[in-house]
Amino acid sequence: MTQAISTQISLSRDSIRENITDYIKTYLELENVDLTKSSFLSFLIDIISTLTANLLFYQISTYREFFLTTAQIPESILNLSAFLGYSPQEASYSELNVLVRIPLAFQDSSVTFTIPEGFKFYTNSDIDFVTYYITTFTITNNSAVSITAVEGTKTYSFPVTIADGNFSFILPLRQHKTSVQEFQVDADTQLYQFVTLDVPISGKVSSLVVEVREPDEVSFSLWTEFNSMYLMSVTDTGYVPRRTDEGQRLYFGNGLVGVQPTPGCTIRVTVTETEGEDGNVIAGSIKTGDRIYTTTDAGVTQIVNYTVTNPVSASGGEDEESTEEIRKNSIINLTSLGRLVTEDDYKNIDTVISDSPIASNALPVLKRSDLRANEVQIFSIVEYNNAIVPTRNAKHSVSLATTYIPRGTIVSVGDDQFYTLFDMIVDQTNLTTNYYYIMYEIEQTPILVTNYESTYDLYSDNLIVSKEGDTAVFKLYYHSTESDADLADCQLEILSTGVTYDMVNDSTSSCFTYTFDPYTGIPEDEETFYFTISDQSATNVARYSAKFVFRKSLSDFMMSNTFSDSTSTMIYDIPVVEKSYYDGISQRDFEKQVLQTMMTSMDFSSYKMLTDFTNMKFTNTIGDLQNMEHNKVTRNPVIDIRSTPPSTPNLNDRYIVDIRPTGSWASYGGYIAQCSDETSITWIFIYPTTDDVLLVQSNSTKYVYTGEKWIATPTYQIPLELEVEVFKESTYAHTMDMLATDVRSALLEAFATRFGINVNIYHSEIIDVIQGLTGVDHCAIKKPETNIVFNFKLKDLTETQLLEYGPEYIYFTSDSISIKVY
Repeated sequence: MTQAISTQISLSRDSIRENITDYIKTYLELENVDLTKSSFLSFLIDIISTLTANLLFYQISTYREFFLTTAQIPESILNLSAFLGYSPQEASYSELNVLVRIPLAFQDSSVTFTIPEGFKFYTNSDIDFVTYYITTFTITNNSAVSITAVEGTKTYSFPVTIADGNFSFILPLRQHKTSVQEFQVDADTQLYQFVTLDVPISGKVSSLVVEVREPDEVSFSLWTEFNSMYLMSVTDTGYVPRRTDEGQRLYFGNGLVGVQPTPGCTIRVTVTETEGEDGNVIAGSIKTGDRIYTTTDAGVTQIVNYTVTNPVSASGGEDEESTEEIRKNSIINLTSLGRLVTEDDYKNIDTVISDSPIASNALPVLKRSDLRANEVQIFSIVEYNNAIVPTRNAKHSVSLATTYIPRGTIVSVGDDQFYTLFDMIVDQTNLTTNYYYIMYEIEQTPILVTNYESTYDLYSDNLIVSKEGDTAVFKLYYHSTESDADLADCQLEILSTGVTYDMVNDSTSSCFTYTFDPYTGIPEDEETFYFTISDQSATNVARYSAKFVFRKSLSDFMMSNTFSDSTSTMIYDIPVVEKSYYDGISQRDFEKQVLQTMMTSMDFSSYKMLTDFTNMKFTNTIGDLQNMEHNKVTRNPVIDIRSTPPSTPNLNDRYIVDIRPTGSWASYGGYIAQCSDETSITWIFIYPTTDDVLLVQSNSTKYVYTGEKWIATPTYQIPLELEVEVFKESTYAHTMDMLATDVRSALLEAFATRFGINVNIYHSEIIDVIQGLTGVDHCAIKKPETNIVFNFKLKDLTETQLLEYGPEYIYFTSDSISIKVY
């Protein structure tokens, strides 16, 4: 019978020493010799046992976590995180669309020119955006334009607008640059020797491509990236990248673990670098680009004039993890083991589930725990175009007969109006409301899958799918110079079902249309759609594809608690978006960038425990800041607020002394007065501390002490409104407007990393930032009147309070800061 591994492992240095001694005695046939009396052998045994015990200790995760926590040198943090099996997140590039306009002023009747892959457009701050495809332009008689883009095996046709003697079009770009480095493997590399390569990199790495050319070969072969050397077999041509303080270190095999690069071979490393978050430039940043050339029929090379701008901001750019983030996330990765179990696991859900759309400042709240499920609500902000989307979790009352609430229903929260983003089905039996995503409208450029080499001039460049009532309408737009284009046909196919549908050629609008009535004929979840176009003779012209989610049940990650009485049903925690905001944005882009991303990437099933239901909700990022009302009282209650003492108080009666008191209270404005002797009417005065909270019984209202006076618990706004008075130094040489700008910028820079869910912001912190600026003599904060403090526990809330509770994202913006300079 095989002995268990646990019984073969020595757990102490003494037991290791004893085992080594026994092995030596057996090997040297010295069973009857006391080796402790042999100084040389005893020394060797002691050294070997010590090194063995240390090696075992160094390999345990607690040792690595301990040293990772205290490590200071970046190289140590990177090495120790690698020991813990953590792979740092690389940077990601931003993307945007630019609008290019070219005058129709070409000399020849037929003009063709090309924009190559890697063509650069620039911002004023010299951030490069490049094309990742080859674009070919064909202009006929300065009146007809076609644009075709080729990316690998994919072909696209870009839509063109002709007006005022110009043609304009949209080009998608990515913010990155590529560099290539080549290295030579030492010719004297020994058999079974591991090969290590250091690649110096100064920027933020988005991706690496490693290729190897054998000494006697002309071409390079692509090698594969692995997470660990020990995941490679003897035949795997692979490498393991590890980030260093100077760039990347690549580990190659030795012929036993992975293939060893041939001595003398050339290794080519292609590095894609990006500006990360700095690449998320604002709209209008791009003003120029590389030159475009065309050659006339006479053989003269000419410059093509054009203007370019980006109508919307870039998005998607993220920095690579800093050393501190690597330190934190590698420990999180170790302690969570890729599962959502503890509260800390849920707080760090963005690290545990690395590809989820959940923001890094998510907050878990256990709102229900029963035999069926622990309902853990994850509250997260939503971002669109590099800005926080104004969202809330709302409650909404409907009649008992209501079981269906459509997307786009208006819900009021205070004086503000919000839209629901999903269809809701009320389940009166289980007291829950279930959510369904139904797409409103999306616009995509279809991908050319197959070009049947037809000479028939008809191509598609745009697909719009929209929900209209209970139907779904597909419109595939096309361009053609053919006289009989109105007789062309198009067949729509759903990949998962294989069912095909004949679309109608609407020649007036130049599009093929098909209506699903009802839209439930479209399968749930992400689906691939094919569009095969043919001419009037039924000869295939081209086949296009598009992939998106039209409808999806959100039962895996979203629900709401519901309670009914005899007249109505109340639904809690409804994720909504501000109506005025949603009406003012491109809803097609929001659908594509936010909702479609959420539908295709939200997956808790591989991470949560079986008894948990992880419930995705939105954080309150606009409207009234209400949660300070839950702050626990720190002082015993008072009867009322008075400026004059009562004539006949009872023993231990307590009052807040108003700020302009009279009589025996004249010098105690703001104090708490307590009657210590009702016969001689004697009062003792208790001086409060800033942020003290107590209940005033006369109006059942909590009051908070600002440091100067007592006020009813205030209701602030999100984003937080700051009103600051700044008194400049007499020696300040610049304008008051410049000083105000400096104050605003300093506050945003100092607090940007502090913003988050239910975070505390103190007056003293704001004052420290402002008074540290050159030109500021002193300052005063008028708003908020109190510190922003959250001092309560969810377990102390009533059932109704807990159902209505939604965490609030505390932040301020440049527009919410008001500064007066004196």
